[in-house]
Amino acid sequence: MCDVMPSIAETGREADLRDSVCSDIDEEHDYDMTGGHGDDGLLLDEKEELVESLRELQDNLASTQASLQRVERERDSLYARLFTSQPIVCIIAYLLLVLV
Repeated sequence: MCDVMPSIAETGREADLRDSVCSDIDEEHDYDMTGGHGDDGLLLDEKEELVESLRELQDNLASTQASLQRVERERDSLYARLFTSQPIVCIIAYLLLVLV
């Protein structure tokens, strides 16, 4: 990038300054290419955060689904106990009162 021949002769100080600036630019470019700086690095960080958030949400969903299954089993168990322990006439009467 900085290897272009100058149009005028440079003194020693000007050449050193040009080499220093070109060296800094090349180092920044190399750093950008590794993903440690610039948009690529930000995108990788954002992707990692999103993946971690997705994992947490999946764990939370699995936990919630397990809780729901436990509650449904408990509900079914309570309904089964209700129907076996109560006479059918009481259940029908209760249902009629609730529906009216």
